[in-house]
Amino acid sequence: MIEIPESVETWEETEKTIGETLPVIYGADAATLGWIRQWNEVIEADRPLYYDEELAQRLGYKTIPAPAGMAMAVGTASWWEPGVEEGRVGPLYPLAMPMLVPTPRHSLGFATDTEVEFLRPLYPGDTLRQVGRLVSVTRKRLKIGDGAFFTVEIEFINQNDETVAVQRVTTWSGNPVEEGE
Repeated sequence: MIEIPESVETWEETEKTIGETLPVIYGADAATLGWIRQWNEVIEADRPLYYDEELAQRLGYKTIPAPAGMAMAVGTASWWEPGVEEGRVGPLYPLAMPMLVPTPRHSLGFATDTEVEFLRPLYPGDTLRQVGRLVSVTRKRLKIGDGAFFTVEIEFINQNDETVAVQRVTTWSGNPVEEGE
């Protein structure tokens, strides 16, 4: 199980970790044909590429690929593990890479944007791990509080050490300020 890093005292200490690799997150399960079917079933996506192997191969894929967005799910750690009393990071959320950035203690936070570049197909049997690094920290006082925006770049890498996708996530974290502070 991955430990969330200890808080640091200042945002300057966070800035010193720019470029360093964060703890690796391993996806809980491999992609499967069943998962691909269920993914498309939920959104009623009648796209033959995701169920017709002959068509997928004619289009240059080695077999039926997973929808690109599945990379984020396949690369997600389990929400709970057998034998771990408190296996969750929080009551509703799985572990996310921005949680692994050493930041000062804060009570507020939100994601401001995310972008993903999909570089190669994800296939049944593929497993993914997330390798992230902090790329920027910008101190910013907002109406709701004093804190910083920070951006993490995350590579989703398969079992063959091929990068399947790269995601950049920017979040803001901070603490409330009293009016007039």
